[in-house]
Amino acid sequence: MSAWKDCVTAALLGTGRDPAMPGLPTALEPAVAPAKKLGREAEFLTRAGALAWWRRAGWKPSVDNIAPVVSATGETLPCVRLACMAHLRVMLGGHCAEALPEWLGEAARRRRRIPPELLPALLDWTRQRRERMELAMAAGGARVRWLAAQNPEWDFTAADNHPERWETGSREQRAAILCRWRGADPEQARAKLEAVWSDEPAAVRLAFLCMLKNGLSLDDELFLERALDDRGKEVRAMAANLLACLPGSEFVARMTARAVPLFACKKGGVLGRAAFDITLPGVADAAAQRDGLDPKPAGAYRAFGEKAALLAQIVAAVPLTHWQQTFGQEPAALLKTLEKNDFARAVTCGWVQAAIRQSDAAWAQALLQTPAAMQDVPAELLRPGALSCLLPEAARVTLLKEMIRRHGLGDRDAWHEMEAMIVSFPDHLPVPLAQDLLRELRMVAGVEFPLHLRYSQTRLATKIPPKLLPFALDDWPEINPAADFVALLAFRRDALAALAQS
Repeated sequence: MSAWKDCVTAALLGTGRDPAMPGLPTALEPAVAPAKKLGREAEFLTRAGALAWWRRAGWKPSVDNIAPVVSATGETLPCVRLACMAHLRVMLGGHCAEALPEWLGEAARRRRRIPPELLPALLDWTRQRRERMELAMAAGGARVRWLAAQNPEWDFTAADNHPERWETGSREQRAAILCRWRGADPEQARAKLEAVWSDEPAAVRLAFLCMLKNGLSLDDELFLERALDDRGKEVRAMAANLLACLPGSEFVARMTARAVPLFACKKGGVLGRAAFDITLPGVADAAAQRDGLDPKPAGAYRAFGEKAALLAQIVAAVPLTHWQQTFGQEPAALLKTLEKNDFARAVTCGWVQAAIRQSDAAWAQALLQTPAAMQDVPAELLRPGALSCLLPEAARVTLLKEMIRRHGLGDRDAWHEMEAMIVSFPDHLPVPLAQDLLRELRMVAGVEFPLHLRYSQTRLATKIPPKLLPFALDDWPEINPAADFVALLAFRRDALAALAQS
């Protein structure tokens, strides 16, 4: 039995009932000698303490052949003040953590660094998302890069310093490496992916393929074309989706060729108004199915007939400029021409998906301004903010102010759309829009605070511009259901004020 187990047994039985003291390594006996004069209890506790430290000092590192650690370079930036450190400790401890990205960005802008004793907690916070690491690197001073390199869990330079992790690391580590390669050298990233592609399970292939969205170009076309023949259905669907985002690809050319004979524009009626004459596609052959055309798709198109579903999928993969150039009409006019057509719903759904894929602001605005066409679009195809977040900032502000005026904040369905647009602003809301939002929040807090706003409080509080913070804390009801919102506003005000005095 080990010496430590002897200690545990003696502690359970009591020193009065067990005459034998736990044994110690010979080198530790002199350290225990003075305690023998103080009684059995003192001797036992001293032996247990000495053995505990001995065991900890005897731990072996998990990696053999550790390279010598090079000292960190000296710091050139001043450290933040003591009051700022208190705010940082609070955020790293999990309270008001939503304010941490803003705080780090402001510290970096003011050229102040985080104290070294808080760097381990900061690096732990960065592990979830890469953008957090970039914030930490900006505000952590010279020592944070050195410290991150000492721990594989923190090392954002793993792709450079430890390329072997691409072969041996966890899925998360490999994904981070591929993401870094993709950002620095898309061609290298694709070559690395191709080298291991056939050996990866379907879930990993799909996850890695999604990363090609970053820096997607026609250089990726041949690889994506081969992925259309992948054994995984979801992998094939993702490859088709990525190819549809490349207007110059052969995939898009094939889809456009399928669409051309299906559409004609004719004059008709007493006023000679233009209208589409649409023919449904035929049965999807093997080539069409290879391109991802599914006559019985799941999801948004499952309520369509087989041929209407094929029509929507074809339209979704055609460049939106094709329709404008072919029929000489702008998006709003094309939507007007489509009105009352038997297949308007299928074509509109295709245009919606194409606008999202191609990030086309003009089409997004035209679709949003045609409520009659949009009312039949399945909710699964149009996630909150999918189109509205494509609008230019000024148009988004106008739309948000109008939605707040028309719906207030109590309409849950309208709120999901508004929240997506609010989050789409990279930093803070423009001041006039933030003032409207604060006014409405105060109003609903004084009457009945909806559940969907309770879940969004802290997210909203980070979007209020700093210049409004001193005024945003006034005029709330005495019993305030938006207490979390106001508490985060107050914390941001105090934390940013302390930074400003550093």
